Amino acid sequence: MKNALATLVFAAVPAVALATPPNACEIISPDVINQLSERKVEKVQAQKTGNPSQCGFLDSRKAAVLVVSIREVQYAVKDEIFEEKSQLEKIYKSKAKDIEGVGEGAYWQPANKQFGFRKGKMIVNVTFSTPKNQNELDSSQVARVIEAKLPK
Repeated sequence: MKNALATLVFAAVPAVALATPPNACEIISPDVINQLSERKVEKVQAQKTGNPSQCGFLDSRKAAVLVVSIREVQYAVKDEIFEEKSQLEKIYKSKAKDIEGVGEGAYWQPANKQFGFRKGKMIVNVTFSTPKNQNELDSSQVARVIEAKLPK
């Protein structure tokens, strides 16, 4: 009886919970980040595994240089990225800038220095923690490298 109940509960879990995006710690190398970054990445540390996958690229003091988050959405990915962008605009009371040339639905949110985009069913967020690199240009360069490595 318990096994049947457990199977029923597991079968009822939506497919989105079972999706696993690429590992955020493996999608970009510290060498690529170090070409742009003010501080050098010395350590790569998984912050979340599964869906979403989130990785911190840390300096020698274990302070974040860059954080990358990747999550896979099962349905309505266009709506999901729009909703995320809209929520950030409400929270920070500032308009995000639409960006062309990086995935689909890409945006730069200057208030929290976050770059977001989608490719297929993947939603990616890139956030530099180093003040010199907290800009649209550096963030979009990292985003382009990540986009190129994501599955179609």
